[in-house]
Amino acid sequence: MKLTSRGKALGFTVNSVGCQIRNAFKGAIARRFADDEEEVTLRVRQGLNDDAGAAALRSLSLRAASGEFVPLGEVVTLTDRQGFSTILRRDGKATVSVTADVNYEVTFNAAIVARLSAGPLADIAARHGVDYWFSGRQEDRADSFTDLKLGTLIALGAIYLILAWIFASYFSPLAVMAIIPFGIVGAVFGHYIFGFQLMILSLISLLGLAGILVNDSIILISRFDERRAEGEAMAEAATGASQDRLRAVLLTSLTTIGGLTPLLFETSIQAKFLLPMAITIVFGLAMATLLVLFLIPALLGIDHDIRTVYRGIYDP
Repeated sequence: MKLTSRGKALGFTVNSVGCQIRNAFKGAIARRFADDEEEVTLRVRQGLNDDAGAAALRSLSLRAASGEFVPLGEVVTLTDRQGFSTILRRDGKATVSVTADVNYEVTFNAAIVARLSAGPLADIAARHGVDYWFSGRQEDRADSFTDLKLGTLIALGAIYLILAWIFASYFSPLAVMAIIPFGIVGAVFGHYIFGFQLMILSLISLLGLAGILVNDSIILISRFDERRAEGEAMAEAATGASQDRLRAVLLTSLTTIGGLTPLLFETSIQAKFLLPMAITIVFGLAMATLLVLFLIPALLGIDHDIRTVYRGIYDP
């Protein structure tokens, strides 16, 4: 709407014209009163023909400051153009949603958000005085990561407390859990080979992978403690425990890897949702299994050397 010269002369403004049009079609609140426990709103509107469409708007008469009624067409010039079917508001501010589908063969969500946040959106917001935020999957992803961080801390803390109680040692649980980061390396390597991005399901699967890797370490350390209790030397007990538990460690890992490997080559759409989980567990477990027989004995040897030095200094 654009005011005409006569409309200006009659004292109209675009705001006053808009208010009268809104009151005519939507109604003006004349009074609010209480009815028992409810508030009743009394709204007054003109009896317009809702089926008339734009014709009802153009035939509307507006009341001037002098009290006379003037046709809308003499007050403003109307121009038709496409507008918003609905105006969404959040915290009292009008909002516009921009959505898009991501081609994961070209890029992924985090890269798009990082690139938009680096420049274009900030410039647009500063130039036009608007705010922006990322919603949808990006917002859900941020919430999931927050919950996942808390869940990871709780899971690792629970594993450490249980192992410390069973082994009656502060260092043995750390030696058992030291294999977990190497499983993460294997999971990242597997995602790279298959061309997958690390998803929320991949990170959740890492918690399950941590439990499986701890099992391999537990059976190795348990055998090591048995050999030490029998009076064997440190080096002999470490190498002997690895030899004794070689088959057990391999069977624990290979049965899980063998069960999930067919899923890696499944091409159905339903299976693609589970592929990140299978990749995480298969490659993470394969990488850690190759190292657990060497890493755990080495860590136990480091623990023995530290204790020997400590006793030599403080318990001569």
